[in-house]
Amino acid sequence: LINWDQTGINYVPVSQWTMAVKGSKRVEVVGLNDKRQITAVFGASLAGDFLPIQLVYQGKTVKCLPSGVQFPNSWHITSTPNHWCSEATMISYIDIILIPYIREKKKALGLPDDHASLVVFDVFKGQVMDRVLSMLQRNNILYVLVPANCTDRLQPLDVSVNKAAKEFLRSKFQMWYAEKITDDSRGDSPTSDNFHPVDLKLSVMKPIGARWMIELYDYLKSKPSIIINGFTAAGIH
Repeated sequence: LINWDQTGINYVPVSQWTMAVKGSKRVEVVGLNDKRQITAVFGASLAGDFLPIQLVYQGKTVKCLPSGVQFPNSWHITSTPNHWCSEATMISYIDIILIPYIREKKKALGLPDDHASLVVFDVFKGQVMDRVLSMLQRNNILYVLVPANCTDRLQPLDVSVNKAAKEFLRSKFQMWYAEKITDDSRGDSPTSDNFHPVDLKLSVMKPIGARWMIELYDYLKSKPSIIINGFTAAGIH
């Protein structure tokens, strides 16, 4: 039994604190109005497994993908003009991530190839299209749809994993931001003259964020209790 879900990931995870020169009369929270995002498709099983991730960047060619980052081979990295998932990206998710995972689990459990699986997902338009549902049926994968406006209670990933993921990424950003400020002002007492804003350009944040996503993947794989708690809270046992 598997739940998958799309969630927006900010390049600059919004923090509740920032850093500024002592005595500043106006201090803005870093990233508060930064809406730049990618979409991550998370998948998790009732047994506590965290599946490989699909990341959807904004762009039309491979040039929009982060350079110099080696993602795990099991992941699927793609793009759309608006970074939103689509029928095509969901078909790729099923083909590249979901079906191989199910095949591997059946083999590990000694189950026949035609043993049924069950997936739970919400009614996002891109994944309730006929081609997507037909692909699931052809592979003997049953599905249950989470009703609209109920995902915060009935979708395991929404109940626990997505929040934990964003808190992890926010913590990574806070530590990185603090280190950048410290390195920039080392040896001097920060003043309005030597206190420089941290560079948050997309070319800077994209590869850094990609590496944080890889760390997040390892973190969630090592914390099956977070996943299992989500299923339990959603009433799925």
